[in-house]
Amino acid sequence: MDSYNFANMGEGKFNYDGTPRPGYIAKMFWAVVGSFLGFCFLLRICDTLLAYQRKQSLDARPRMVWTKLHATFTTIGRIFLYPSLPVFRRHSSFLYLPSVGRILFALTYMGLLLAFFFYKNPHSTSNEYENAGYRAAWLSITQLPLLVLLSSKRFTVITFLTGSSSSVSLNFFHRWVARGLLLTTTIHMYYMMKFYTSFQYLVAQLRYDPITRRGLGTWCVLAWIVVLTSVRPIRHYAFELFFANHVISVIAFFVVLMKHTPSYSHVYSWIAIGFFIADVALRWVFILLHNISSSGLKYRATITADNDLVVIDVPFESSRMSSWKPGQYMNLSFPTLAPFTSHPFTITSLPKDGKMQFIIRPKSGFTKRLQGLAAARSEEKQDDFLTRAVILDGPYGGPSRAWNQFDAVSNIVSGVGATYAFASMRDILRDSRTCNSVSMLWIVQKYEDVLPFKEQLMNTFRDSVAGNSETETSIQIFVADENVSPLAAELDSNLEMKIYSKKIEIISGKPDIRQSILQTLSKASGETAVAVCGSLSLAAQVKNDVAILLDARASHTGSGAQGCYVHVEQFQG
Repeated sequence: MDSYNFANMGEGKFNYDGTPRPGYIAKMFWAVVGSFLGFCFLLRICDTLLAYQRKQSLDARPRMVWTKLHATFTTIGRIFLYPSLPVFRRHSSFLYLPSVGRILFALTYMGLLLAFFFYKNPHSTSNEYENAGYRAAWLSITQLPLLVLLSSKRFTVITFLTGSSSSVSLNFFHRWVARGLLLTTTIHMYYMMKFYTSFQYLVAQLRYDPITRRGLGTWCVLAWIVVLTSVRPIRHYAFELFFANHVISVIAFFVVLMKHTPSYSHVYSWIAIGFFIADVALRWVFILLHNISSSGLKYRATITADNDLVVIDVPFESSRMSSWKPGQYMNLSFPTLAPFTSHPFTITSLPKDGKMQFIIRPKSGFTKRLQGLAAARSEEKQDDFLTRAVILDGPYGGPSRAWNQFDAVSNIVSGVGATYAFASMRDILRDSRTCNSVSMLWIVQKYEDVLPFKEQLMNTFRDSVAGNSETETSIQIFVADENVSPLAAELDSNLEMKIYSKKIEIISGKPDIRQSILQTLSKASGETAVAVCGSLSLAAQVKNDVAILLDARASHTGSGAQGCYVHVEQFQG
């Protein structure tokens, strides 16, 4: 992307031969992206009107023509877009590809970039190689603002337009836009090298031209970010390392990029940098407002090691932080333990509890160290807790649609994914005149995994009594380990829990997830929602089962009786 013949490439619309200028191609790209986001915004308005209509009529069934059309097209779309294909079996479970909908998004995005590149773009002669390289260059830099917007936490333009605040979805799109950027920069580098090779001075260009060397360096930094250090194992098992490398590498990428490209092409880079600075500034403003008081840090967390899990409670009396939606997560940072890192954890409590509660499964690094410190403190002093100052950043994420607009809600979770389910169940029971049933299918490895959730179990059934008693509530716990003593003795240690435990069904073995969803669909008279929080394979299995059931009950398409929406979250431990 050198500056010798790059001049005027971004000015005007068409060349003398009718081919679009590279700079105009970049604007065409944003015209398509803007149109897509505008369409998503219209869909969000429809969903908002639908939720309002359901809450006013206390009925989740489609009654009007437009709601029946909405139910018909969404159900048909879900049948085709939800399924995921298994690729191979590992141990006793399948590994799945992304859903058909996400694969189509990725292919469509890559196809859009390639279509813009090849549209009226001859590339068979030496001069045409150069022009092709410039077009790919403009396609690359025009993606930068979109890439940054998809990673923003506070400057949430994408969330506002689409209504999607799920970190799982936004991170997926962010990664594929980054891969699209790598694709177009690779095409740019290929054609520029082909141009230099046609005149037999590629080696001299690399040796004597600093702009060309910076371009190669820019591509190497991008490949380092996208290909080598952002793969799932690194993100999952070494999050601190991934995050630190990501921030440093992105800064290095923009520095080298700005030195590689001419000043008149910096507009998209500066827009991306502006979005990034706005997001960081907003995050720090909220962090300071929420966490700093006249006496110092406002919040202190009590940390308890409970079996193999860690329970973190952050109490508050009155605070700006005392409002969040069920299913949202917080980034927690402990200045005295790990001052330069923060970790995302789902909030399992509700604001009315007077505290934020997080239940996490330690894996490695900071979370494992946290468990060790809490366990050591408990052994030294019985009934004593590890207490540390904590900085809260959030809340973020959450479902795209309110749970209390559905006729029935089924939560299918595994392990500590129950943190997500309890919050959504209690919110429905607290305020729902539309929802007639709410259930939870919980998969755990051993009975002891349930014990840290006793408080949330009691709170859930308290809310079912104090709130809408007509809403049917059920919890099924499936335990994989059959060689353990029953949980009843532990649950019955508390009189109130003994009463509520009669409403909990504990089953040894694996659940029939499809049959469970079918039972929920059969009882529902309106649209059903299924919330999944667990592994990728669990999410894929649930979406596959929903698609199969919707297809099998296709005679109901348009009536809304068996419409089913699936929301997926993943826990980070």
